Amino acid sequence: MRYGKLEVICGPMFSGKSTEILKRAIWYTHGTGSHIMLLKPAFDVRYAQDRVVNHDGVGFDAMPITRMPPVADQISAVFIDEVQFCTDPHYQGDLVEDVRALLARGIDVAVAGLDMDWRGRAFPLTATLAAMADGIQKLRARCAVCGHDAHKSFKKHSNDRTVELGQADLYEPRCNLHWHDHSTRPGTELSLDL
Repeated sequence: MRYGKLEVICGPMFSGKSTEILKRAIWYTHGTGSHIMLLKPAFDVRYAQDRVVNHDGVGFDAMPITRMPPVADQISAVFIDEVQFCTDPHYQGDLVEDVRALLARGIDVAVAGLDMDWRGRAFPLTATLAAMADGIQKLRARCAVCGHDAHKSFKKHSNDRTVELGQADLYEPRCNLHWHDHSTRPGTELSLDL
């Protein structure tokens, strides 16, 4: 039996991660005629409870999870969006081990998620999966300040929460020049005249 292939799609907010996982899931289904599972953390209800939806409103039915559901033998691939949320307290179990078990069964897995939090620190789950991956696609967004390539997510409102659901009201992509970790400099805001 062949070992499955693991792909990781990562990058900052608004870089097209959900769009890419949706594309891959749809292509896999239509290209091979295979059965797939599209999963998302039940915790993430920003756009829909039972759909993966990108920031443009394009979506596809998905199963909200708090643990890895049973995966039938006819499933050829499992796709997981917002993988950084698949940790305690939002996920019961060890997603890395769950992914290893799927791969050992010959099931391909693709995950999409943030690689870093708004402080510029790696999400451990995404980093571990990237280290295991057969392929990694690191996406970038456009800096909300200058329009150059953005590799970081900037949180507009300072607080201590590493995980906080939000959209453009709370986060924006930033390049290295315009990003800063305001948690280390309370009360200061980067101000640049462009």
